[in-house]
Amino acid sequence: MRDCSRRGGGLAAGLACVVLTACTATTEAQPPVSGGTLHYLSSEPAFSHLDPQRMYLPEDVAFAAAYLHRTLTAYTSPEEPAAVELAADLATDTGTARNHATEWSFTLREGAVFEDGSPIGCAAVKFGVSRAFDPQFVMQSGMSRAVRMLDVATVDGVPVYSGPYAADPGDVAAFDRAVSCSADDRTITFRLAEPAGDFNHAVSSLAFAPVPVGTPAGDAYDTAPVSSGPYRIETYTPGTGLTLARNEHWDRDADPLRPAHPDRVEVALGLEPDVVEARLLTDEGDDRTAVAAAELDTRTAERIAADDDLAGRTVGGPAPGVRYLAINTELVPVLEHRQAIAAAVDRSALHDALGGDPTGTLADSLLTPLLAGNDDPPPSSEPASGDPDRARDLIAAAGAPMPALTFAYEDTPANREVAEVLTTVLRAAGIALEPVPLGPAEYYPAIRDPASPHALMLGSWAPAWADGSTVVTDLLTPAGGPANLSRYDVAAVTAAAEAAAAELDPAERAEQWAAIGARAVADAAVVPIRFDRHQRLVGSLVGGARGWAPYGSVAHAALWVRPEE
Repeated sequence: MRDCSRRGGGLAAGLACVVLTACTATTEAQPPVSGGTLHYLSSEPAFSHLDPQRMYLPEDVAFAAAYLHRTLTAYTSPEEPAAVELAADLATDTGTARNHATEWSFTLREGAVFEDGSPIGCAAVKFGVSRAFDPQFVMQSGMSRAVRMLDVATVDGVPVYSGPYAADPGDVAAFDRAVSCSADDRTITFRLAEPAGDFNHAVSSLAFAPVPVGTPAGDAYDTAPVSSGPYRIETYTPGTGLTLARNEHWDRDADPLRPAHPDRVEVALGLEPDVVEARLLTDEGDDRTAVAAAELDTRTAERIAADDDLAGRTVGGPAPGVRYLAINTELVPVLEHRQAIAAAVDRSALHDALGGDPTGTLADSLLTPLLAGNDDPPPSSEPASGDPDRARDLIAAAGAPMPALTFAYEDTPANREVAEVLTTVLRAAGIALEPVPLGPAEYYPAIRDPASPHALMLGSWAPAWADGSTVVTDLLTPAGGPANLSRYDVAAVTAAAEAAAAELDPAERAEQWAAIGARAVADAAVVPIRFDRHQRLVGSLVGGARGWAPYGSVAHAALWVRPEE
């Protein structure tokens, strides 16, 4: 058991504390071997996108980052999940910061090439980033948080630069100042609008993946992107499947993060979820070399936990997401009222309603252990089961009646149970609550509306990369815009977030983010409920299966195919 009471430097320090709850499907008795075909079973009809500048779903990103797309930096996928850290990928190191972390430079390594053998230089990375400004891409997937950090001005939230495909690209000079290349095409420099000590994490986002200069506009690239990784797309038929074959031009010596063990990767798309689980449970034929794209159904997870043979084929661990109750500070402005709500909430019951221990662990913060650098966060001042008597005392201390409260939630079976639990526990504290179920299409527009009439909302958030800035800035400061469901706006908190953002020491930065998160919980702007976990099944001939905490996925790059005995 690892001692997590002290923090070290970097991401590895944070993840060292996660190992207590992580699990791996195999304990390797033999070294990995190359060869064979790995299978990937998905219930999705297609990948949402394969164009790196359009990708945003964590599972798709985890898959593509392991096989197809490289970035300046990336996260390692070692045998011990606790040892994962930020590492150089296309770059020779994890970057150099200057001018109070408003300028970052990365030198590209020699030998990195696209699937056609053409070298990957600064111009290809810059062109890739430029595509992220395309208005069509932004409308479809939203502008990457990492790209928004660049010093490109906006007017009414719209960048003054519109990317390389627009008839009028706008202020090209502004983009060229923000992203520039050295004369030898080996070093790329980014200039940022605000200090960002974690920008070397930000460039692990696929928005910073290289794309051959001059790649034309249109949707064709979304199904046939040019690979910079160890595999290339051989065939892709949405609704049916995707086949990856080795990229013959890929140089193992120029890629320290992807061992690329299998000869091929076969993806089956559009399968029914119960079919995926049934095939992996049966473990016959090609399914012995298969990995599930989706997490296990809760009931299946409970069945597997009681079966030693099946439990030995599970892979799981912490996922990056957090579930929480947001309290609208504009509609509930009195601190004691918000604290009364937080005191009354039975977080254990809400956690159980959301799936219980197979799906996550009880949370005391918005920042997961991965982000806080510590698996032992300060305990909440409120008991997990709620304290209705203390809630009544807080309401009395407020000296004013509790305002009318509505709870908005997306209408699903689990969320209906959450609404029932929440209504019951608040009623026990003398607090009336009106649940408001909303359909999937209307839920997020309703709760993100600055004029939303709902006092309580069920929030879910997964950070874009492994740094507390991706939670605190977005959820707890005005800079988060509509993502700040609590409308939390405290000058001291905002100033502390700006100071943390500029901090270059990862351990110190993690401490500062954790302190801000604790302040928001104490102010009852949020009530943390659950840190997400992922769990899925793999075939008996899949080697190297382990969780990948930054994406809540399987560490695809580590997988290999065991020879049949």
